[in-house]
Amino acid sequence: MSAINAPFQWKCHPQAEAILLSFLEHCCSANAFIANLQDDLYKHTSTRLFDWVDHFVIGYSEKIELELEKSGFVSEHATLSYRVFHHPGAQLPRVVIRDHDQPIVGVAISVESIADFLMVRGMAGDIEGFPLSSYRRCDVSTDNDITLWVVERRGTLTMEPTYPNDNYLDRYYEATEKWQTRPRNLEDEDEAMKGTLAIAEEMVELLNEDLAAWIVLKVERDYWQSKNTAGQIQKNRQDRLGMGWANHDHHTFRSSRRHFTQLVRLFEILGFHCRERFWAGSEAGWGAQVMENPRCRLVLFLDVDLAEHEIEIDFAHHPLPDKDQLGTIGLWCSLHGDSVLKAGMHHLEAQFMFDNLKNDLHHTGVGMMKPFSDFPYLKQAFTEGEVWHVGPRSLEKLLATGKITHEQAEKFKAYGAVGSHLENLQRREGYKGFNQKNVSFIIKETDPRKMFTSGA
Repeated sequence: MSAINAPFQWKCHPQAEAILLSFLEHCCSANAFIANLQDDLYKHTSTRLFDWVDHFVIGYSEKIELELEKSGFVSEHATLSYRVFHHPGAQLPRVVIRDHDQPIVGVAISVESIADFLMVRGMAGDIEGFPLSSYRRCDVSTDNDITLWVVERRGTLTMEPTYPNDNYLDRYYEATEKWQTRPRNLEDEDEAMKGTLAIAEEMVELLNEDLAAWIVLKVERDYWQSKNTAGQIQKNRQDRLGMGWANHDHHTFRSSRRHFTQLVRLFEILGFHCRERFWAGSEAGWGAQVMENPRCRLVLFLDVDLAEHEIEIDFAHHPLPDKDQLGTIGLWCSLHGDSVLKAGMHHLEAQFMFDNLKNDLHHTGVGMMKPFSDFPYLKQAFTEGEVWHVGPRSLEKLLATGKITHEQAEKFKAYGAVGSHLENLQRREGYKGFNQKNVSFIIKETDPRKMFTSGA
């Protein structure tokens, strides 16, 4: 498989990652709370502290600034007292450089709820920022002049706590409930998609596109998790340390060809832009559009059945006609519904210690499929699929259109069909891309028809 968009050829940036790892090592050596948190995350959540880091705070040093710039970091924002650096070609934490010469001031880590982080530890803390606002932070430990901040982000890159106006919570809850209670399972899917786009626009009007995007993906994670046992187990492990899903990497939605351009349009309303596109080859018969909202730090993988002659068109914006035969993605959607409607996401991918998660989830009864990426800089594998019931109406429609055989229909009726997964991912060296060679293998392995090849 090859990327269609040549400009998106992500590279590894080991030097940039090494600089930040040295910052974290210094923080752990000076502050016992940070060191203990690193150990707890490793033992109890199968994650490394570095993958939860939101940003580092350091004092001005010409040497360090030159090292950052040489490794690819650039200044993206400046205030009277600090500048913020980020690496545009890598998936790495930001660095805040303050106007003083104290070498390293501390590290900020992301969680879904600061209050949960404090509660599970029996701690008190002064949380800066309005409840549920775009950016909040709390100084939870300072030792040897090294501070650990815990931060919440909702669709912003600001480094200053936010205090919106008095009716903010009303608008926040109204927008959230609009998305939670939207009709996902209408008989008329065209009407359901039309309503979904309208609700997204209403949420943007109530808040802004970035905060609306954050809420949409938060709700979609909750909906996916309600139907995925592996996700429930791992979320519980992370919640016991008050972390939530702040280690999410990307969200994967499967779409019918009929609604794919509307799915892309939905996320464009929410401030996402199209990144690289993928084509899995004529045998695999599917493609994908990657989308990103960099202000939200949210990435999407949108999957769809795709014919070979369609790889040269902008299939994210060019309507795709129905096909006589269904590939892996199309069949999944026909059995369960489109991801953005009835089915929910196909999988959530979060960052873990790859081998640790495999072993730790094994002890809870959750198995892992064969890895489809196994590189020093990128490792990926799905948990074994969650099998979902298939409704009789879906089977009747597929039979009537000749998309499945009577034998397949009977087996889907009796045994259900694979629905969703949790994806185990490990990134290193700041690598921001995806596996462009072996991902078609795992897509074929998740085809609902595969569960019957052993004679089940």
